[in-house]
Amino acid sequence: MVKIGSASEKSVGLDIGSYSIKAVSLEKSSDGKTLSAFSIKNIPPDAKSYETQRFIEEALKEIGFHPEEINLSISGPDVIVRFIDLPKMTKEQLANALAFEAEKYIPFSIKEVVLDSIILGDAEEAGRMKVLLAAAKREPIAHLVKMFEGMDIIVNIMDIASFAMFNVFLESNTFAEDKGNVLLDLGHSETDILISIGEMPCFMRQVQIGGKDVIKAICRNMSIPIEKANEYILGHEGGNKEAVKQAAASILDDLIKEVQLSFGYFENRYNKGISDIYCSGGMVRQEGVLDHLGERLATEVKKWDPLKGLKISENISAEKIKPVSCQLAVGIGLALRGIK
Repeated sequence: MVKIGSASEKSVGLDIGSYSIKAVSLEKSSDGKTLSAFSIKNIPPDAKSYETQRFIEEALKEIGFHPEEINLSISGPDVIVRFIDLPKMTKEQLANALAFEAEKYIPFSIKEVVLDSIILGDAEEAGRMKVLLAAAKREPIAHLVKMFEGMDIIVNIMDIASFAMFNVFLESNTFAEDKGNVLLDLGHSETDILISIGEMPCFMRQVQIGGKDVIKAICRNMSIPIEKANEYILGHEGGNKEAVKQAAASILDDLIKEVQLSFGYFENRYNKGISDIYCSGGMVRQEGVLDHLGERLATEVKKWDPLKGLKISENISAEKIKPVSCQLAVGIGLALRGIK
């Protein structure tokens, strides 16, 4: 949402999560877009916040080159997204009115945030339009920009993680035009929920439930260390699969309640039902997660592949990237934003 630089023929997207840092490099040529390199750098549980730069540098080193520009994701409690209706106006008029209008919808002082907006189209009421309003606190953004300046890297684009995921999905997939379509990004610290009608986003919410809560539940219920719980959730041999499943189910059920609340809000506001549900994120790798979500939500929950539609460099092993591709959606979406 926040654009600082411009697009190019080669682009790097960096998704900085609480559990891992995902770096993706894309190149554009006459025959399409190629994923030329990727890196997933796990962050140790006991890592300090001041060590983030070191982990970023290690992730970038693993993709084989030092980029001059980079595209970043932003998310978390410092980011607010609202879908609002306003009187019809031009983009220029909206830009001038944005600060005044935003004060009605965000819980932060206008002086503390960077604002952005997109006109989505006409509202149902005559003379009004649908607007996506986004606000992000200035201080964290300034901190990121300064940190990358210290690495001799220009921050080109900052995008909200959910929209980066949404954009890469639309690159090679289609949505139902008359029902709600759901993207769930099941991350380590939180779950991002985005609902659209066709290609128009209508609802976005972040739920503070993620993979870390499943791991804690497994550790607590089975009296095992984090390292062993991480092995068990990926279905590695040696674990009591039923005990793992029960521990994970208690957390997933809490998440499902929040997802259902989001569905209810969407259905009441837009008078449309939910059609398809697609999942990405690290939790997708956990054995049984999608089956449990589908059973409780009484509909099929599908895993989607953010690599679809991309060429993969010969230097990248299919065996290496396929198991972790679900974690690269945001990074790929960010890199796509920087390509002409």
